[in-house]
Amino acid sequence: MTAGSILRGIAILLALQWVSVLFLQALHIAFPPALLGMILLAVLLLTGVIREESVEDACTILIEKMGMLFLPAGISMLLYLDIIKAESIAIFITIIVSSLIILITTTAFVELVSKHSKGGKH
Repeated sequence: MTAGSILRGIAILLALQWVSVLFLQALHIAFPPALLGMILLAVLLLTGVIREESVEDACTILIEKMGMLFLPAGISMLLYLDIIKAESIAIFITIIVSSLIILITTTAFVELVSKHSKGGKH
């Protein structure tokens, strides 16, 4: 991990973010630029336009510091603690129901893919 590889990776990630913002602003589309940037990065990595080594060091650093990036959001929750307490039952039910929906959907998808891949091998 060198300073040059880190700077190159950050430059690539920032360029993709910049392109995403410009694209969405030009088309007046309400879509998160960061998500579009990640999609572009995935496409460019899969097609070989960008080599994994080009962004690996920058991404490793960002992943290592990810916990720190959530700290402001966690502290901000303290400002709304009274609202969270008042709505705790609704929050709890939402978490349980959404988790069950995700679990059921994931299970159904895995079974479908598993059956499809077994059927294709025969």
